[in-house]
Amino acid sequence: MNLRKITITDVAKHAGVSVATVSLALSGKGRISQKTADKVNESIEALGYVRNQQAASLRDNISNVIGLIVPELTQPFYSEVASGVSQYAKKQNKIVFLIQSGNSREEFDRGLTGLINYGVDGIIVGGSRFLNEDVVARVAHYQIPMVCAARDGEFTQIDVIRPDNASAAKIATEHLIHNGHHQIAYFGGASHSLTRAERIGGYCSTLIQYGLPFRSEWIIETNNKQQSIIQQFSDFLHQYPKVSAMICHNTATALGAYLGALKIGRTITPLDNYSYFNQEIGLIGFDDIGSEALYDIPVTFITQPAREVGVNAMMKIIQRINGDMSLPQSVTLSPRIFMG
Repeated sequence: MNLRKITITDVAKHAGVSVATVSLALSGKGRISQKTADKVNESIEALGYVRNQQAASLRDNISNVIGLIVPELTQPFYSEVASGVSQYAKKQNKIVFLIQSGNSREEFDRGLTGLINYGVDGIIVGGSRFLNEDVVARVAHYQIPMVCAARDGEFTQIDVIRPDNASAAKIATEHLIHNGHHQIAYFGGASHSLTRAERIGGYCSTLIQYGLPFRSEWIIETNNKQQSIIQQFSDFLHQYPKVSAMICHNTATALGAYLGALKIGRTITPLDNYSYFNQEIGLIGFDDIGSEALYDIPVTFITQPAREVGVNAMMKIIQRINGDMSLPQSVTLSPRIFMG
């Protein structure tokens, strides 16, 4: 796909009229026949010309603005993605136009329309929830490159930059196994979360690889309320006292698990100091943002490269803007382990 933006010169050639005539049709000023105006408008629609005077007036029709749509900046992962996008954009003298869509497809569509009409050079979409063939085709119609910066999922029609959730869970599970844990549970997250599903997949496959048991009742769903997490964790340990380690879905879950264990007198032991006393339990969690304040508690964290996802998404969108015509890629970034 040719990513060069359509100009009024292209419209004029397609319609068989002068550039001045196209300008008059766009502005609604001057005397041109309705037949000519209709011909210009048909060419505009056929070519996907963006009716944006501000962008069209810039040299080479380049705005140096990149659109970024994220669900909510209150979500740590997408806050870090936005920081990574902005960080690299600044180095490249680009401006980021940020839109929060929430959980609303209507707001997502409204934001996408706004970015297209503004004449942005490229669009980065945080998350794949509202992406589908129609959205990709619509953006492609205007010859605007698009990249998905997501927590999870695959989308083959455009570039996707994301963390490797399954690999992160494998690292977490293997780390527990190598430190002597053989009865390991997974705690936290909502059942509809694809991120959780990918992590649970990595957790289960690693247990099977090492010939260790896993039980469906050892995979616990939680909400995001801290007191509820604390109670659920302490209830679980009462019911399954032989479970010696827990993989926690995120930082909030890890903190709730830590407090829940203390509540019933269980000792949280650093994984490299684990011994087989009944009151000890090992905790490992996933952390999107590098919550260093939590690293003072004896919990090991697998840090997800959220900021790097944003940086790499920005790098990729600039490559596409500059004419990279290679096939779409799905890039997964490796996690890191941090010992608490």
